[in-house]
Amino acid sequence: MLILNIIVTFARELMDFIEDVKTFFGNTFSGIHHYLNRFMGDDALLMFSILIGAILAIFIFRLVINKR
Repeated sequence: MLILNIIVTFARELMDFIEDVKTFFGNTFSGIHHYLNRFMGDDALLMFSILIGAILAIFIFRLVINKR
């Protein structure tokens, strides 16, 4: 019974931690979006985020290729 209580407590704490992390990143990205939305529209934000994602993917791909 004690082991079951430990497992249940661990699972609850893990779910609380995951919820806190989700809330943190959600609030962070929401704040960045609201700040950037003052200067540019949603279409421009989407375009720049796709561009940054593509540049990041190319950078990571080049790092992996150069390691070989």
